[in-house]
Amino acid sequence: MTGKLGIGIITYNRKDALQNVIASIKSHTSTAHELIVADDGSTDGTPDLLKQKNIPHITGRNKGISWNRNRVLWYLKEEKLCDWIIILEDDCFPTIFGWERPWVNAIERYGHVNFMPEITIEIDNDISSGDGTPENPFIAPMHQALCVGYHAKALAYVGYLDIRFEKYGEEHVEHTQRFLRAGYGGLSQHLSPERGQLFYLRGGLDTLPSHSHGSHELAMRNRAIHDTIRHEPLYRHPWRTDEEMFEFREEISRVWPGPMPTLEGETQLFDGIISLGGDEIVNQAIEAHYGRTGSRLFDQFLTPFHTLISLFQHDFSELLSTKCLYGHHNALRCRDTLLVYHNCLEKQAGEHTSVEMFHAQLPLLRHRFHTMIQEIDSLCHRSQRVLFVRSWRDSLFYAGQHRPAHVASASFQTLVEAIAARYPSLDFRVMFVNFGKDHVADSRMIFANTDTPDTCSRDEELAGWGRMFSDYRIGLTP
Repeated sequence: MTGKLGIGIITYNRKDALQNVIASIKSHTSTAHELIVADDGSTDGTPDLLKQKNIPHITGRNKGISWNRNRVLWYLKEEKLCDWIIILEDDCFPTIFGWERPWVNAIERYGHVNFMPEITIEIDNDISSGDGTPENPFIAPMHQALCVGYHAKALAYVGYLDIRFEKYGEEHVEHTQRFLRAGYGGLSQHLSPERGQLFYLRGGLDTLPSHSHGSHELAMRNRAIHDTIRHEPLYRHPWRTDEEMFEFREEISRVWPGPMPTLEGETQLFDGIISLGGDEIVNQAIEAHYGRTGSRLFDQFLTPFHTLISLFQHDFSELLSTKCLYGHHNALRCRDTLLVYHNCLEKQAGEHTSVEMFHAQLPLLRHRFHTMIQEIDSLCHRSQRVLFVRSWRDSLFYAGQHRPAHVASASFQTLVEAIAARYPSLDFRVMFVNFGKDHVADSRMIFANTDTPDTCSRDEELAGWGRMFSDYRIGLTP
């Protein structure tokens, strides 16, 4: 039997218990595995502890058990491509070396399996058969989530926990019943899967007494939600809206530990900062943080990265191409350059942009853009050191601000060489912001990411840019 094991821990405000679980997993697990902790916005110092101990972890806003368990499931299944996934709550821990081997065996056999602690067997024994082994698991109707095993193939059909459940209660029950409906992890009773019998393992794990973060009121609200969605289709995504997808993806992209930025020890002083676009947020952030800004040229239009390179290489000759213009979401796009003109035309409130309007204002646009290009050239020729800033976002469609993983890398080196060719005597740096984990070994480049969620208010976004400028010790000469 071949495959890859992933082990996850879900936690919230139980820092001391979490340390015990992590230590137990490390000392008692015999199989090579991926480890991840999902922290649901703890306020007790849990994220700092995990950083200090260099434990891989995902964190974000407090969103409840469904969202937090989905963080682990997604990361281990989609990012680490694990076949067998075991998730422990922060009050459940291994006690026997090699504890995971029976779990892998059972997950491979049944696709989904749960843990039954000894205290449950003693107090609430509702076991109909079995001895709690992979070959002959307990069969019982109860639902517990102290430790749960999932096979990636089963998850591919069943999907993730439903995030409509609030905070705590019913979320694991509903998810388990979908596994039963799909034929995994127990014996489903036709037409009433809530009465199905689940497979359980015993032994190798123990639990700590802990205070629940839920309440009876929450449990009743979640039970009502469960009754409403009971017969919906099996598969659920970890999100229900585009905004939730952006937030979830951003959390996954910030899994710790990631590549640490290389920061110079002293403040990096520049005579000027020039926005290379993405969108107008770059200049807004510069102005908000430093109280002054450079040319507004790249606020006038959205510039794809490859077009930005071409503009520098060809003396901005393609900037106002009138070939193949067409309407694009109340803006105009050029099919040749893919430039989107969205802020540059003079128009009345409520008036729609048109190709005719663009042609009518073309002389004014040529004069304005020529003046702005001269401002950039003048600053670069009279300055000793200049910082260029390029944001990833260059689309009217994309609601988030960070570059998703697995998309084509930009030609960072080509842009830097194009700027160097235009200003051969200039000492400059280019700060590439929110391009994720990209990196190029060239001292003229700085790669940075803001710490704000992928979708947030403009004030939060500007504050994130300010923190980033401070973290990288970017300063302007008086």
